[in-house]
Amino acid sequence: MMNAPKNDGHLGAMFHQNLDLLAKFLDTSSVRGGVDFHLHSTFSDGAKTPYEIVENVIENGLKAFALTDHDTMAGIEEVVDVMRCLSLSTTGENNEEPFNCLPVFVPGIEFSVMQDDSEIHILGYFTEYDPPGLSAYIEDQAKSRERRNMAMLEKLRSLGYDVRLDNLLCYGDEHTLPGRVHMALWLVEHGFCRSVTHAFEELLGVGKPAFVPRTRRSIRETCREIARAGGLSVIAHPQQYGWTKNPESPSTREKLCERIAQLVEEGLNGIECFHGMATPQEQRLLADVALELGLIRTAGSDCHGRPDHHAPMYDRHTSFAHLI
Repeated sequence: MMNAPKNDGHLGAMFHQNLDLLAKFLDTSSVRGGVDFHLHSTFSDGAKTPYEIVENVIENGLKAFALTDHDTMAGIEEVVDVMRCLSLSTTGENNEEPFNCLPVFVPGIEFSVMQDDSEIHILGYFTEYDPPGLSAYIEDQAKSRERRNMAMLEKLRSLGYDVRLDNLLCYGDEHTLPGRVHMALWLVEHGFCRSVTHAFEELLGVGKPAFVPRTRRSIRETCREIARAGGLSVIAHPQQYGWTKNPESPSTREKLCERIAQLVEEGLNGIECFHGMATPQEQRLLADVALELGLIRTAGSDCHGRPDHHAPMYDRHTSFAHLI
């Protein structure tokens, strides 16, 4: 396990083994704003390294943030190292511009799971940098992703796109766990698609010619593994599953409550109410449902560090208090 300082208030260790404190912090700070609890780095399908993410977080004036790469927490160590160095720099004698208020870092991860024959995503947030007992589950998820990658690359080649696994690694670094976004980037670079979104719409999305489904765990199993590791389970971007269409409709609210209540029975702790691609009406609906069901409300841009089909990182001015 990583030897992280237990008393450094700028790091996630401030929540050391205190899940209630973490839950309250995620909810309260998300509503107030100036935080971003859904970010991706080069360790999965993001364009920026963890170091660069920390730089952007500080430039944006965020009070807190989380790294939530797909199926891996390997980037956490780099964030912790950077934050530790910045924390030490505040005590330097000759600092001209010391970091007087470093952001709080919350370690996280994003898993893909199955619910009623559909894929949804679960964010896990933890009180430890290296959650106990989670490594085997993460490794299994990574192997499932690798098997799907090989199958999709084979399909792409059969469709006339001569792409290999090595080609995907050009869009990250030696730590990157490739996925569909990297295939999309290759297709765009080689002129086969106009954008990442276009690549998903034409080839890589569900039901498209190169799509291959992954073997996914159930939400109950995933929430159980997160809980065993001392974490909280939050459903990511519910609006992307079509659950918030016509957000002002009473029937939409009723159905959404039913869906979320079912997930709570499976072990869910919260809802990503304030997602970067959700409308204000969708955000208000999700926050209302979370409050009604006694769930954590979180805010996350889902920034991937590139101008594709994801939102940019939040900043100090991002607030959702007016929606409550």
